[in-house]
Amino acid sequence: MKFHRLSRRHFLQGLGGASLALPLLPSLMNRAEAQGMTAPRFFVSTWVGHGGISEENAYPIDSTVSLSDQTLTPASGSEGAHVAKVGRLVELKRTHPATAAARVQVLTDFDAGAARFSPLLGAFVEDPLLAKLNVLRGIDFLTFGGHTRGYLGNFVNRDGGADNGMADLQIPTIDAVIAGSPKFYSQGERALLKAPVLNAASPHLSSFTSGATVANNPYRVSRLGEFYDLLFGGVNTTPGQQPDPRVSLLDRVHQDYRRLSRGAFGPGRRISTEDRQRLEEYVAGVQTISDRMRAMVSAGCSLPTVAQGQRTLYLREGEADWDWDSAATMPQQRVADQRTVLELRNQMLVNAFLCGTSRMAVMSFASIRDQWDPAIFNTPSQWETQRTDAHGMLFHNHGLADRQQHLLSSQRFFMQYGFIDLVRRMQSTQVLPGVTMLDQALVYWSSESGFATHNAKSVPAIIAGGGGGYFQTGNYVDYTNRTRSIRGRWGDQWTAGIPQNRLLANIAQAMGLSPSDYELSDAAYSTKFASRGGRVPGYGDPFIEPGDDKVPYPPAMVAAMSEKLPLL
Repeated sequence: MKFHRLSRRHFLQGLGGASLALPLLPSLMNRAEAQGMTAPRFFVSTWVGHGGISEENAYPIDSTVSLSDQTLTPASGSEGAHVAKVGRLVELKRTHPATAAARVQVLTDFDAGAARFSPLLGAFVEDPLLAKLNVLRGIDFLTFGGHTRGYLGNFVNRDGGADNGMADLQIPTIDAVIAGSPKFYSQGERALLKAPVLNAASPHLSSFTSGATVANNPYRVSRLGEFYDLLFGGVNTTPGQQPDPRVSLLDRVHQDYRRLSRGAFGPGRRISTEDRQRLEEYVAGVQTISDRMRAMVSAGCSLPTVAQGQRTLYLREGEADWDWDSAATMPQQRVADQRTVLELRNQMLVNAFLCGTSRMAVMSFASIRDQWDPAIFNTPSQWETQRTDAHGMLFHNHGLADRQQHLLSSQRFFMQYGFIDLVRRMQSTQVLPGVTMLDQALVYWSSESGFATHNAKSVPAIIAGGGGGYFQTGNYVDYTNRTRSIRGRWGDQWTAGIPQNRLLANIAQAMGLSPSDYELSDAAYSTKFASRGGRVPGYGDPFIEPGDDKVPYPPAMVAAMSEKLPLL
């Protein structure tokens, strides 16, 4: 085999031309910066269509709990102080009877008398797991949104509200930025990946860029069989049988490293002591991956069983009758099938993380758990006189008590079997002795809208895991500024919180990125942030929709969007 001198400085090549990129070696290349070693981290983003869960169903009712006040910004002139409210999740649990008198709407006790943080985050979350969560209130999209398809940062791909003037500026979603960074996936890992960003979601949810042409994530699957084949196709986990084909690539690279380090085919004698140490550390990591691939079962990389009849199952959208074609006839079986999809998907995801075929996933949950049935409602429509589908009769009427209860029962289902089930599996899985997968992860729950459907203000944000120590966990933080009540240009009204751009920036930083890795250039905004060296603070578009009765987010708050979230 012929080895090229220039390429040999950059890659280790195995027989047949397979190659892995080397760490940058200044003594060989006369440039480049050393790459730091970082512990593996994991990111999972989950999303619920529409939203519409009322504040008293998503969070504790203030009058029933004790919260501490923390001043974020002091009063200035006519502006009151921005005071956040904070508490420990396990200390805020209350029973349904303890909160019933303070409720605006009558609600069924879904927790059968057991104490819970809120009706949405019910008693099915045990205290040790609750201590691994953060629940954030007052996370606002800067724009009105309508159907907000930009919860990962694709703010152009939405409807409703004014055009932000950014339609021709391509903005990648946050998952694509993280996955593309060498600070998240090392070059050595990339040869092992099946899906850098697994997208088990609708096409608009994980888009690598936004703008006139939206480039959707190519690693998108929906049915359980597709999910399995994408993540585990060609991966062998049975000891004693033919090894995973990726192991042979690593073996060939390791042989090439030995030739390089000894100088037989490359500039081995020119490698400095520091670079030789870097190279040794790098290849030791490659060898560790190889050894782990050889012993997958003992390392935890065993695969769940997906029966042939389960391979075609997928998480149905829930609101459209056509989406339930070929579904089971009986409602009980349809719900059971949805639970099967959620739990098997979670099991496969954890195993994929252990196998090294991915470390990031974007997953959607349905709006309602079963096929639309208008017979369940006892009250007439509040807003719709013509439409009789779920979108018009349920989501447009989310404020009616019977609709709210139906939405809550559905979203509790996805919270329990989709989100918490995954978090629990990650917490029970160790990636290093004494270090759980959840310790190194962020698992993010969000929705299309907040307490009012079609309005992305005070969108529920639940984060499990500390992101390798970036966040302290176990907190409830209410960021809403009770002195800043806003009436929007579309007639909506809300109490302003803090921009979602800041949360996305924090997610990127928790995954190892720096602000310079994700911040946009300020040139497209006519240098609105000149004092920041031509970078836009926070993740994504800082456009604030005009027409509100007051500016909801003061300039100082916008300028701080790349800073660590307070109180976490």
